[in-house]
Amino acid sequence: MGKQLSSNLIKSLTLCVLLLALFCCKRNPGPGPTVNNSPYAVSGTRILYQSKAIQLIGANTFHVFSAGGSDMQSWHMDVAREFIGNVKETPLSGSVIKDSNGSYLYSLQTIVDSNRKAGRITIIGAFGWDGTGNTMFTGTRPTQTSWWSSFESKLQQWAVQFKDQPDVWLEVWNEPYRYDGADGYTDDIWVSDMNALVTIVRNAGNNNIVLVPCAKQGQDETVLINKGKSFLNGKSNIIFDVHAYERWLLDAPANIGTRLGLLQQQGLALIFGETAPMNAGTLMNPQPFLDSAYHRGLSICAWTWKYSNTDQDALLGTDGSPNNNNNNNWGSTYKAFAAQSRNP
Repeated sequence: MGKQLSSNLIKSLTLCVLLLALFCCKRNPGPGPTVNNSPYAVSGTRILYQSKAIQLIGANTFHVFSAGGSDMQSWHMDVAREFIGNVKETPLSGSVIKDSNGSYLYSLQTIVDSNRKAGRITIIGAFGWDGTGNTMFTGTRPTQTSWWSSFESKLQQWAVQFKDQPDVWLEVWNEPYRYDGADGYTDDIWVSDMNALVTIVRNAGNNNIVLVPCAKQGQDETVLINKGKSFLNGKSNIIFDVHAYERWLLDAPANIGTRLGLLQQQGLALIFGETAPMNAGTLMNPQPFLDSAYHRGLSICAWTWKYSNTDQDALLGTDGSPNNNNNNNWGSTYKAFAAQSRNP
């Protein structure tokens, strides 16, 4: 009887082990699609944090030249859209380097860590290839640039570096295509190029939020109305970036509201990644646009977080006070705007 009991016990234990192994195999199928456990997500028109809608107000910054950003806290900035003008040489991590142009550059990880310490989201913006005026991304067709293949590699490295840092969002290109369409631009070109860029990020296992710019140097939203919804098929966590300069700020306030409403009707998540009073030699008043966007719960980044008494788009004077020099009181206007409670 003892032998029979032992035999039955062994059989029972063996069966339990087999069942446990089968259960574990079902729970852990091995390599597969990366699961995004980020607290940030996009749902329809909304940006979410821990499943709750949020509105983000921030500024474009140059922390690549001087990492820090604690000064932004008194302005209640939620997000820093970081200017990376030398994608080629800016290090992923490590110490400050001196680039081939003689500029000292902080690493992307150092910039991110500084923003995170202050509770800010970081948008890493690809603005230029080698830090010279000849390779700025604005107005170019991505896949037709001489540095396209090299940039693909850099973007992939960025994606890998930050794939497990959900408060870091990559913007895949800054202001693509000429403002006047004289480069042969079509919406189908935009779809092809933006698909290529987003695919680079996703193939690296990065499922964080990605920013995709609209057309004609960022200001023409019609491509989003024509193609935005279909572009999102099979994609997640995409925010479209529109820039509000003369095409927006010189429009009538009623028209601005209509245009914003039309975009939201498409079910697209948006951020206005740049706006400022001066562009292309024209002084404008951003206030009506800011008011309309705010009341629709849209997120905005000002151009630009800079200390200057001569740059009309700088938010601060050299003494750190709001810069109101010949710019429709831009510094005070945006500081008051950012101080408002968020309205998602």
